[in-house]
Amino acid sequence: MSEFDDPKIFRAILDSLLTGVYLVDSNQKVLFWNDGAERITGHLRQDVVGRSSRCDLLAKGDGNTCFVSDATEAIVNVMRDGKPAVVNVSLRHKDGHRVLVRMRAVPIRNSHGSVIGAAESFEESIAVSNWDRRKKKLGAYGLLDPATEVPSEAYMRSHIREQIATFGQCPIPFSVMTIRVDQIEDVRSKYGSGAVVAILRAVGQTLENSIRPTDLLGLGAKNQFLVILTECPAAEVEKVAGRLKRAVPYAEIKWWGEDLSVIASFGGTTVKAEDTVESIIERSEKSLLEGIAAGGSFILALAD
Repeated sequence: MSEFDDPKIFRAILDSLLTGVYLVDSNQKVLFWNDGAERITGHLRQDVVGRSSRCDLLAKGDGNTCFVSDATEAIVNVMRDGKPAVVNVSLRHKDGHRVLVRMRAVPIRNSHGSVIGAAESFEESIAVSNWDRRKKKLGAYGLLDPATEVPSEAYMRSHIREQIATFGQCPIPFSVMTIRVDQIEDVRSKYGSGAVVAILRAVGQTLENSIRPTDLLGLGAKNQFLVILTECPAAEVEKVAGRLKRAVPYAEIKWWGEDLSVIASFGGTTVKAEDTVESIIERSEKSLLEGIAAGGSFILALAD
């Protein structure tokens, strides 16, 4: 008998992979959760194994959103149809933000050919992995906000300045979006400043993982984020705002046993020939305030 016939060896190999791997039975109870799954999601195996992937480990409301988020439907389909599937899904990190991954799910069958569970492997998207590496460098240079772990306001302003200079040479439009996290003062008064920092970090990371690799999100004014949308004309800004607005409530943290989430308001504008850093940010912020006054509508600022 070869040493490789020992199933413990294969389990140890699966356990040590950087790729996330987990197994569920026919009731979607988690049977195995490897090191890679811990690294990508922040959840330790002792917190996950034995629990249902349909439960609200990271969910809110009635628990229909589970810790593998929209991956649940893919798992159900694989076990129902008995066919492998490859899907792009989002997982909810233990810290509250969403992580975009590419998941591969395959059915597990018994000796009679009946489906008794599923095996899933998942990896962070290449864009997210590359940006994580870049952020470490920015952090070393002091260009990340320590609380939210996104690029600082000074770094964002320098990039807007570069975009304006490029626009002067090559008239490819770009847009700037201002995002204000609502309910922050309510969170502060009820839960304290620590909860504010945690929810802002979760929102920032969720938004960061929801934009294109060519776009850039960073800190704006107090409780606000800025997004630079490259090669984005005015006609596309509202669509992007709608998608990001839907993502914000999924940034959920647990604070002293309670699930906390927030909503956000959005404003935006597209570059004009005479713009400066100050004028384009001011116009974007103005559109944000006008939208809030109009009951939360998104209003694109096309003029001063």
